[in-house]
Amino acid sequence: MNGQTRRRAAALLEVLGVSLAGPLVIWGLRQLIGVSVTNPLNNLSVHTTDAELITASRQMFVLLMFQYAGYFLLIFPINWWYRRRGPASYGLTRAGCSWMALLLAGLGTVALSAWPVVSIELINVIRPLGETAPWRQALFDMSWRRWEFWLFSAVFSWALIPVVEELFFRGYCQRRLAEDWGDGPAIVGTACLFTFAHTQYLIPNAYNAGMIVGLLMLAIGFGVVFAWTRSLIPSMTAHAIINLPMTPTWQGVLLAAFAIGAMVAWRRGAATFKQIFSTASAGACVALAVVGAGYAIAGARFDSLTYLAAAMVVFAVGLEAMERQRNRIVSEVSTSA
Repeated sequence: MNGQTRRRAAALLEVLGVSLAGPLVIWGLRQLIGVSVTNPLNNLSVHTTDAELITASRQMFVLLMFQYAGYFLLIFPINWWYRRRGPASYGLTRAGCSWMALLLAGLGTVALSAWPVVSIELINVIRPLGETAPWRQALFDMSWRRWEFWLFSAVFSWALIPVVEELFFRGYCQRRLAEDWGDGPAIVGTACLFTFAHTQYLIPNAYNAGMIVGLLMLAIGFGVVFAWTRSLIPSMTAHAIINLPMTPTWQGVLLAAFAIGAMVAWRRGAATFKQIFSTASAGACVALAVVGAGYAIAGARFDSLTYLAAAMVVFAVGLEAMERQRNRIVSEVSTSA
């Protein structure tokens, strides 16, 4: 195994391993300290009361904090040991850009890449395309005219989720893969991992098939703007906008706004896309797309993969240790020469 192959294998195994081994870490920690975590989606219905929504908001917040803590309890030590990474490397930076420029980049991203998702939602209202997950249908059907609903949706949809998902998928997964695979394959691979990790869309019907395609386009847009700006602010902004609960009327307004925004952002967006993917290997893009999608689907269906994922993390660290040792030897030989 040559150096490039070893580095690519280490990056892929690390990302895939962490994506499933993170929850195992938190499960062990919860068992150790005796904390129970409840998934409120299991009990969500159209008749959920205001008090129950407040409780569900608290439960969802705790669940998400534990879930993403599991990822980063693995990520932070590995990345600090390997390359001494700070917050900026995860996209927690303005990257020398103004807030206005980054927010406009986020608005341009959502205008160019979010219209398929919104279109499918609108078509589904006019002509139902198929069932969705029970908890999603409950959210659609319950009353939105209460602050308790907006509290729950803030935690689960448009306020907290864009931050933690972008930090993990773009700030960690894409950035880590890009180091050894390049930006193009990393964007595609992470987009597929992100898309198929949304298991609520794995019900086989026309609606969910359309949502999968739309979500994939959206995720590629998030990845492109992150690769371009090296900041998570644009992708978090776009993610938050598309996750806002909207009535069909507001979805129609948003589509009209997308059309105007796309005309403004098209030239810059097309140039950025071409710049990133012009040097990308098509084979590498396809390989990471297949692996990312297949691994996410398999992980949702087979709990036993969690233990394999832990072994993958250990193996990835071993490969990275070999690479560090190799670089140290090369450096010592060069110095002595």
